[in-house]
Amino acid sequence: MPSERYPNVAVAADQQPRDAPFRLGVEKGRDFSPDAPARIRVTFENRSSTEQTVGFGPIPPFSEIWSEGDGLLVLVPSDAAVRRHALGTDEEILPDRPVDGCWQTNPVRFVRHDVLRWRTLDAGERVRTEYAVLRHPEREILAATTDEWVSVRSESDGCLPAGEYRFEESFPPDPRTDAAWDEFEWGFSLDIEE
Repeated sequence: MPSERYPNVAVAADQQPRDAPFRLGVEKGRDFSPDAPARIRVTFENRSSTEQTVGFGPIPPFSEIWSEGDGLLVLVPSDAAVRRHALGTDEEILPDRPVDGCWQTNPVRFVRHDVLRWRTLDAGERVRTEYAVLRHPEREILAATTDEWVSVRSESDGCLPAGEYRFEESFPPDPRTDAAWDEFEWGFSLDIEE
């Protein structure tokens, strides 16, 4: 049985995009505790004096919810309607309490569909979403045609291993508009402390 561990987290954003009229940011909402998983907030703001149309995935502003690499961490939107729409399930993904002493998703099968939606932001308009940070103990890593699931967590792993976890996403302009900026990537690192 895993031991309980409620580490602190730190987030560090990439530099602001050059030649794009946006300000992006990520901030910590809270650390892990016996009462709740860690939370972060991601913000995307139109800093130009005119409206801008940008492509977002199914969870604006940030849809790349699995950490790069083995996908050990997942960012689950706190809003239930967003979860239902973007992750394709009405089942409860967020646990009410730690599972076996670990803040991890409930054993629910969910996927984030690769959908691009155009959204026009007025001058100064901001999109912000809060995410719970959880360990995803089982993730479908085989072909989509199989029902076989395997665990990304070995028995020797502890809950929420310390280290840096990376999240990154692309933001394209609507090709039907005369945008003065090009598609850009932006992301952040989330550190789980010892």
